[in-house]
Amino acid sequence: MRLRDPRVIHLLALYALPVVVSAAGWGVPAAVGAAVAAFLLGVAARLFVSLRALRQPERPLRLHTITFSHYAEKARWCLDRLGVPYEEVPNVGVLGVLLTGRTVPWLEVPPGLTRISDSSRILRYLWGEYAGRLPGTRTWFLEPTPAALELEAKLDRRLGNDVRVWLYHHLLRQTDLSFRSWGIDEPAIPRWQRALLWVKRPVLAFAVRRMLGVTPGRADRAWARTREAFGEMDQLLADGRRYLTGETLTFADITFASLGALAVLPPEYPGNRLGGRRMAATDIRDPRWRAEVEELRARPSGQFILRLYREERARRPA
Repeated sequence: MRLRDPRVIHLLALYALPVVVSAAGWGVPAAVGAAVAAFLLGVAARLFVSLRALRQPERPLRLHTITFSHYAEKARWCLDRLGVPYEEVPNVGVLGVLLTGRTVPWLEVPPGLTRISDSSRILRYLWGEYAGRLPGTRTWFLEPTPAALELEAKLDRRLGNDVRVWLYHHLLRQTDLSFRSWGIDEPAIPRWQRALLWVKRPVLAFAVRRMLGVTPGRADRAWARTREAFGEMDQLLADGRRYLTGETLTFADITFASLGALAVLPPEYPGNRLGGRRMAATDIRDPRWRAEVEELRARPSGQFILRLYREERARRPA
């Protein structure tokens, strides 16, 4: 969300409208008139944005993210590896979900500002759009083979959700790391969002607990299922294969590495676009949380994630 975007200004105006109507003591006719004006303003804002985009057909893709979101990292990594120009639009924590109801990542595609949400759909778009247009050496890792699709769907559905619940259970109890994970140190996030984070952290923490159902019991179950998922990847790697589906890297490997990264905290996470401080295992003060991270790091699948980040993710994006 950027204040220079007319759609954001319109959204904030809608939130302010009830306050203005109440403070001014307007009657029903005036309130209805204000609501109609707000509706027309929204139509005008969207029309303006669409026409402006059509006049600039060479604009790059825009990926809207939360800095430490593991699903956003999956899309970001694939875009970086593909080597197509794109602009990342990072936002604070769950602010966008609360204000717009839209989760990250989502991809804006010029010139008509088509919006694609969900990391898997973004990857299918990238394959459909660029396979055949770019050299195969750059696109082959996105090929939607049955084995890779099956593994991606399983990891997205299980590991992605379980890691998130387990992580937030610990993260919300260490204020400095929760601030960092929501982008307090990220200079690419607008200052007004970061300032709002200082004021709204209790509200955001409450919202996360309610939306994700973060409780001690659920966190324990999520931790057990996370260990099971890492164990299943251990079994795939037990025959000595270099990657999960064979001898070449695919989006399934990137999916596992991205979703599992917040459980093992590679030094390179989340790639080279981060301008603020990273999260490291040494930052964790809770002995139990640190022990769980070290346990997963020691597993073959944990070492696999660390290797992928070290060998693949440390490269500068195109």
